[in-house]
Amino acid sequence: MEPDNKQEGLFNGPQPQDTANTTAETPKKTEIAVIEKNISDSVLKRIEAFQAEGSLKLPADYSPENALKSAFLYLDQAKDKNNNPVLSVCTKNSVATALLDMVVQGLSVSKKQCYFIAYGDNLTLSRSYFGTVALARRVGGIVGEPVANVIYKGDEFAFEIDAKTGRKHLVKH
Repeated sequence: MEPDNKQEGLFNGPQPQDTANTTAETPKKTEIAVIEKNISDSVLKRIEAFQAEGSLKLPADYSPENALKSAFLYLDQAKDKNNNPVLSVCTKNSVATALLDMVVQGLSVSKKQCYFIAYGDNLTLSRSYFGTVALARRVGGIVGEPVANVIYKGDEFAFEIDAKTGRKHLVKH
């Protein structure tokens, strides 16, 4: 069995016979790389300014540089509802704002803690369930998995508040 030389992997890049196809894509990829660098630098400068004035404290195990890099890897492939590349459609300001929101919340798109959604030319960040749980653990001190109790209209229930922790406990349902 002969190896398939037309395969393109994440690290090995295009094969020699694919150069005709990639030459046309090179300017677009270069343009996206420049946009990525400009927006990343802008967001990182804002983060550094927030940290310098003491208005932002990032988690010890959070790297804004890594989060931004993974976000751009995601955004490079993302499409809007019309199947257009998000980075081509959305304004640079909305992309920077969405990325800044991600970093300020200490979230990572690679951990499925948030999603980017294009509304016209505006890119927004939407926190996922996993992001909400991560924030609850980080800020609220929640240990273990969160427990949800579904209560429907007409259900009778009672809860009490633990004086030591301030947490609500369902007593009757």
